[in-house]
Amino acid sequence: MLLARALRDDNPPLIDRRARRVARSRPVRSMKKLLWPLFPLGLPGGYIAIAYATAHGLHRRGRSGGPAIVTSAWLGWLVHRAAKLVYTRRRPRRRGVKPRNDSYPSGHTTGATALALTTAYVLRRRRLISLPGAVAIASIAPTVMGAYRVIDDEHWATDVAGGWLLGAAIALSCSAALADSSGGPARRFKASEASRTASHRRGRSARSTSATEVDRGGFLGGRADIVRPSGR
Repeated sequence: MLLARALRDDNPPLIDRRARRVARSRPVRSMKKLLWPLFPLGLPGGYIAIAYATAHGLHRRGRSGGPAIVTSAWLGWLVHRAAKLVYTRRRPRRRGVKPRNDSYPSGHTTGATALALTTAYVLRRRRLISLPGAVAIASIAPTVMGAYRVIDDEHWATDVAGGWLLGAAIALSCSAALADSSGGPARRFKASEASRTASHRRGRSARSTSATEVDRGGFLGGRADIVRPSGR
């Protein structure tokens, strides 16, 4: 919010002007085609689908945290759309492209950051990935997506910074509230595991009791044979 209040359409900050100058240079523009596949992944249909696939994988393993991942993806879309209704900013001007006033914050960056940070936290908390792996997921995906939006000349650098901040806030909230929650399949898996464990324990207890009774019976019978007086 503080960053948005400091931005003006008629006078972009120096960091925006310099970042755009670098992004429009020939060596950097050549990377645009290589990064183009990131565009559909950064749309709501892309990262929300990834979130559901990841949550489904957790459910199949009987692990919690899926709701946090799915919620972060949905909020990454809904919250950034709500923010754009409040903060209007003109996108970088390009020839032949209709002007748009929904530049801040970058939606692609917000969604990618919210999903990446939440996923990294949940997977690391479940000990499914190493700490370096979690750091890689949490840092590489938001950084590459944000750089692509500037190279594509769709956003200012401060739009990307706003997306990082908003996405991180969403991830922090979802991780704190839902990181240990489970979906239906995970609960059923845990319930079945608990039932099997209880049955196993009851079976072991019953076998142990039967064995003890047999031992006692044999012991008493043996004692009776020993102490029984002889008829002779």
